Amino acid sequence: MGLIYAEQVDFMSLESMQETHEREIKILNDIDKLAIDHQLDKTDPAQLIAKIEEYIVHVKEHFASEERLMRKYNFPSYDMHKTAHDMFLADLDYATSQWRRSANIEKITNFVRKTPEWIVLHVNTVDTPTSNYLVKMIEKESISG
Repeated sequence: MGLIYAEQVDFMSLESMQETHEREIKILNDIDKLAIDHQLDKTDPAQLIAKIEEYIVHVKEHFASEERLMRKYNFPSYDMHKTAHDMFLADLDYATSQWRRSANIEKITNFVRKTPEWIVLHVNTVDTPTSNYLVKMIEKESISG
């Protein structure tokens, strides 16, 4: 069973956003599986740590990419969208620092396991209109080219 499924989030009209969300869902599910295996002493903790590190990098790149596109195409709700990203990143940074300071991997895996609810809400209410806006602007740009 997965932590989150692609079917829980809206399909993005902008292909790059869709691919990013699909990749993130896969990473989250991989972390959950590795965390379960780690708790059962079935896996090397290095695999779990590497996947968590991949997730942290992915999230930061994901948000930065969306924010670049929103700025480029003057997305009207940029400030609200960026604030949502900033708040999530602050929580991620806190969980990461707690994990690294305590050397207790559950500090970060517990955070990861709580993120699907936020992701579904964010994608379905914030990213969907952003994606639709960006696609229209990109199409308009290519027509007027």
